[in-house]
Amino acid sequence: MKISLITACLAGVAHSKMAAVAIKKEALLRGIEIDVEEQGGHKIPVRLTQEQINASDLVIIAKAVSISGKERLAGKKILDVTVSFALRNPKTVLDQAIELINKK
Repeated sequence: MKISLITACLAGVAHSKMAAVAIKKEALLRGIEIDVEEQGGHKIPVRLTQEQINASDLVIIAKAVSISGKERLAGKKILDVTVSFALRNPKTVLDQAIELINKK
């Protein structure tokens, strides 16, 4: 199983980073491969490649603001949550992601 994660908050220095770390940590504990893109403050230091997105079973978007480049996700299953929810509930977010992946 492979997931792509995009986090976004206004500044991109606190909440999006902390949410990314929390979800990545939980994914790795579960043996789920995960690629992460953090957005904020009009910067994207590491952008997911189209190949990473295409190889993902699902994209989690954890945001407090709009994300850029959403057109790259066309045709992908998407789980959209707030960055605050993702930060406080990484287990629930991954449970929801797995449920969505397994849903036909």
